[in-house]
Amino acid sequence: MTENRINFTLTDAEQNTVEASFKTISDILRPHAIVLSDNDRKMLPRSADGTLPFLEKSASYVVTHSQFKPDYVDADELNADVNGYKLSSRLLTPAAEIFRMLEDIAMLSGSEAYSSSLSYYRNVKMQARDNRPGAKIVADDLAQRFTKPGKSTPIK
Repeated sequence: MTENRINFTLTDAEQNTVEASFKTISDILRPHAIVLSDNDRKMLPRSADGTLPFLEKSASYVVTHSQFKPDYVDADELNADVNGYKLSSRLLTPAAEIFRMLEDIAMLSGSEAYSSSLSYYRNVKMQARDNRPGAKIVADDLAQRFTKPGKSTPIK
């Protein structure tokens, strides 16, 4: 027997609150969002937590030692980008935690449902082989999950 480790449910009010909260967050962030292509993501230099002190010092030095600043570097834009990085990084932590929670809930719920469904399917196939009334119809219907595209027979 499969151990049941999760039973995820929300009340209608909880579900509505979560969905409304996600919509609110999306509505707030959408005007500031930019969509990066996969190629953009590959080509951009990466910044990480260890890079933040360098970014902050550079933004400060651009102002205090502006004689070394290239003409194409805008001090205000650099400072805005550093602040944008800090803010978005701070927001990523709780968002990542929520994403991981939902991902784990979905993974475990799906795994438990799939395991139980497979057990049921194996049992109904045995019942169909024993010519139990109605079992073949159910087994054939469930077998569609295991057919390759373009083939009509289930994978054994």
